[in-house]
Amino acid sequence: MSAGEKKDGLGLVYLITGSDEPKVELAARRLRRRVIDDSGTDINIDIFDAGRHGATAVLQAADTPPFGEAIRLVMVNNIGQWRKADKDIVAAYLGSPPDYCCLALVGAGLRKNEALYKAVVAAGEVLAYDAPRVSDLPAWVMEQARRYRLKMEPPEARRLMELAGTEQRAIMTELDKIAAYKGMGAGAGQGTGKPGAGGSERGKGKVRMEDIEAVCWVSTDAKVWDLTDAIGARDREATFMHLEELLGDRNEPVSVFFIVARHLKRLSHVTSALERGEDPARAAAGLGMKPYPARKLAGQSANFTSAGLKRALRIFSDLDVDLKGGSELRPDLSLELAVARVLEEL
Repeated sequence: MSAGEKKDGLGLVYLITGSDEPKVELAARRLRRRVIDDSGTDINIDIFDAGRHGATAVLQAADTPPFGEAIRLVMVNNIGQWRKADKDIVAAYLGSPPDYCCLALVGAGLRKNEALYKAVVAAGEVLAYDAPRVSDLPAWVMEQARRYRLKMEPPEARRLMELAGTEQRAIMTELDKIAAYKGMGAGAGQGTGKPGAGGSERGKGKVRMEDIEAVCWVSTDAKVWDLTDAIGARDREATFMHLEELLGDRNEPVSVFFIVARHLKRLSHVTSALERGEDPARAAAGLGMKPYPARKLAGQSANFTSAGLKRALRIFSDLDVDLKGGSELRPDLSLELAVARVLEEL
C-alpha cells in the first residue's frame, strides 16, 4: 500500500479541479458513489461549500470517526473561495491526517504554488480535467453523446454547437433534451437514464439533423457567453464573429453594449484584485456570480492589466454617450468601432 492510500485503495486527499466542469462534477459524483457503495450508506459523507464554511468546520468533520468500519468522506466544493488562512489550516492538517477520512477538495482557483496544493500533492492526488479547445469541441460533443447512448457524427456535432454555443453546460443541456426526445432517457449522461421502449425510428440512438432542429434552438445566453469568452481570451476574430451574430439576431446594440460593459467592469475588478495579490477566484465570487462563470472570469483576468481595462472602460463611457444620440453613426457601427478600439487598448 503506497503512502497516502487506504486499504480499499481510496486516497487520503483529492483535489478535483480543472476548467472542464462537467468532468469535475462527474469525478466528484463518482467518488461519493464509491463511498456509498462500499459502506451501503451515505451516513459517513459530509458536504461543505468553501463560500459558506471555513476550514475549522471542515476539519471537525474530518476528525470525526466514521460509523462502523467505513471511510468518512468530507467533500468541500468551490475550494477557490477559501481565504489563505483556511487553506493554510488544511495544508497543515494534511501533514498527518487520520486514516479513516478521505478529504476531497473540489473546484478551480487553487494555484500550484500555494501551500495547500503542494500538501495535496504530497499526501494524495490531484485530478485535473481541462476543458477542450474550441477546435476539439466537436469530438468532445460526440464523446458526451455516447454517454447518452447516442451516436452523433461531426456535422451534427457542429450544428449542435452552432445552436447551443461552446459553453459545455449549454451543450450538455441540449444533449439531455435530445436523449429524451430520442427515447434514450433524460439524464443518461449522468448514468441515470434508461433506454426508452421506443421501437420507432426516433427512438434509435443515431442523432440526425432533424432531431437537433426539432428540440434545440439558438440560445442568446450561449451567444453572450461566446462573446464575453472571446473578449476574455483577447481573440479579435472570435469577438467580431460573435458580435456580428448577436447583432444579426436583431439584438439591440445598446443591449450588447451593456453586456460588454458589464464584462469589462467585472474584469477590471478581478484584475485589480489579482494585481494586489488577492485571490482572483474569491474576487470574482464576491461579485455575486455563480461559481462556474466566476471561475471563468478569474481565469480570464490573468490576460489583462488594470490600466488597459481602465482605458477600455473610458472608451465605453464615450460609447454610452454616442448610443444616446451623441453620434451621427448608426448604433451598431458605433458599437463595432468601440469594440475594435477596446481590443487595441487591452
